[in-house]
Amino acid sequence: MRTQCQIHLFHALFCFIICLFWSIATVSPATEKEILLQFKGNITEDPHNTLSSWVSDGDPCQGYTGVFCNIEGFVERIVLWNTSLVGVLSPALSGLKRLRILTLFGNRFSGNIPDDYADLHSLWKINFSSNALSGSIPDFIGDLPNIRFLDLSKNGFNGEIPSALFRYCYKTRFVSLSHNNLVGSIPLSLVNCSNLEGFDFSFNNLSGVVPSRLCDIPMLSYVSLRSNALSGSVEEHISACHSLMHLDFGSNRFTDLAPFSILGMQNLTYFNISYNGFEGQIPDIATCSERLEVFDASRNNLDGAIPSSITRCKNLKLLSLELNKLKGTIPVDIQALRGLLVIKLGNNSIGGMIPEGFGNIELLELLDLNNLNLIGEIPADITNCKFLLEL
Repeated sequence: MRTQCQIHLFHALFCFIICLFWSIATVSPATEKEILLQFKGNITEDPHNTLSSWVSDGDPCQGYTGVFCNIEGFVERIVLWNTSLVGVLSPALSGLKRLRILTLFGNRFSGNIPDDYADLHSLWKINFSSNALSGSIPDFIGDLPNIRFLDLSKNGFNGEIPSALFRYCYKTRFVSLSHNNLVGSIPLSLVNCSNLEGFDFSFNNLSGVVPSRLCDIPMLSYVSLRSNALSGSVEEHISACHSLMHLDFGSNRFTDLAPFSILGMQNLTYFNISYNGFEGQIPDIATCSERLEVFDASRNNLDGAIPSSITRCKNLKLLSLELNKLKGTIPVDIQALRGLLVIKLGNNSIGGMIPEGFGNIELLELLDLNNLNLIGEIPADITNCKFLLEL
């Protein structure tokens, strides 16, 4: 009996301490005003006077530009995008315990993300894109349990992508780290993000291979790794990503067979594997996504003929196969792709005659047949292409 009383007493004392701590830790709306003014104090240039409404006798929830509060009067969102603010990020923002959205896209903040932001556990959206931030990407972002959207693109971050960034990312839907100076490999921990819909790591200096378990992420629809130094084979790593809509592997060092097997995935709209070292032939395309608009496999080592089944990709707007080792002739049925705006087949070993029917592709703007082994004359019906800008 005595033991039970001790347990109940301990439980009551524990709850009291927690409540006391919470009452102390909870920031009042008045204190939040001071925090916002400290943020303003770190701004050295405000060319559009965006923060002129942030004054000590104002109400952040009513008159502060870019500040939005919840029904309890606590700051929930800060949205200051394309305002050209210059300065460093204020550590004081860590005191905004109800902050859910922090969007500072399109400014000129420099320095790094303060370690104090590790206390912003309520954050679910961080957008620091298009600033001048630098240094390593902080590990603590991976400890923020509610992050849905993370955009650190177009900054000067360097070093490797920390594995810890994807430690607790089961709620994360999209991550962009593009246009930075990141090196090293893609962390295998990325597959921890079981609800991830897309990521963009393009325009960095990443090396290594594509994670073999990438397709373990069931809803992955957007993948951009353009302009890195990634290598190896990708076909078997990507062929099971059945939700793909956008795949951009352009300008890397990938080799072996190209991942043409994904062309039949029903949601695919964009397929770019250009400027790599893919080899082999373009296989017969049994099925092709009806949504596919961009098919770019230019500047690889592809050989063989262009399969006539390319016409199964009936809603293409761009077909680019230039700078390969393709042979054979131009498929006669290519005229069936009436929505094409761009056709680039130049710098291959394609021969034969230019087939009749290009004139049926009336919206065609660019037709590149440069440096091929063609014979005969240009078909007269090409004049039907009223929008043709380059031939």
